[in-house]
Amino acid sequence: MTQEPGTRDKLFADITGHCATPGCPMCHLMHDVMHSYMDSVMNEYILDIPARAEMREARGYCKRHAWYLPEGRGRVLGIAIIHDDILKNVLRAIDEPREPRRVRRRAQALLKRLRPSRECPACIYERKMDEVTTRALLKYLHDPEFARVLSASSGLCLRHFFNALEFVRDDATYDQLLAVQERTLSTLQMELAEFIRKSDYRFQHEGFGKEGDSWLRAIAVVSGEKGAR
Repeated sequence: MTQEPGTRDKLFADITGHCATPGCPMCHLMHDVMHSYMDSVMNEYILDIPARAEMREARGYCKRHAWYLPEGRGRVLGIAIIHDDILKNVLRAIDEPREPRRVRRRAQALLKRLRPSRECPACIYERKMDEVTTRALLKYLHDPEFARVLSASSGLCLRHFFNALEFVRDDATYDQLLAVQERTLSTLQMELAEFIRKSDYRFQHEGFGKEGDSWLRAIAVVSGEKGAR
């Protein structure tokens, strides 16, 4: 089934655009998606009462998502407001009257009050968008232009490859996905083998070519691009 140009949407352009960048295009896309999400939080939801309550219950963002915050422009006041609210809530929990119990029990009671009662909101959003973008990738695999661009890319990291396999529902999509991954993974593995060979003192005089950074690209393929989940 060929994807008609008229049915392409913004995700088509977003994914194909990232295919021109070295590394997993889906990791790069999700990085953009999460930056956009953080912009929305800072610009639109910072004074939203339910959103603020969710943030308090989650005790802020997880470590990885929290460090997206300083990367955007004009977010400083919003960051201060969010964290002021969270810390006030933490201090209220700490200041509750101490009961005459053993210190271990008191510590556990305090820990129960302090632990997050909700998952990081950014993690929830990222999981949802990961599925949306992965389903779009599979749909576009039937578009000749998309298939060509993806085949010329670095391919998917293993995590996004595994994600895609979760949603495959037909033979044609499965075969196309595997063809892209086998080619890109085989190419990288051969470059790693050449890097290892040239690292031997007997062949160091040959110098490194494109395989010189294969070890770094291998980290991104196996574990995801830097900063990606």
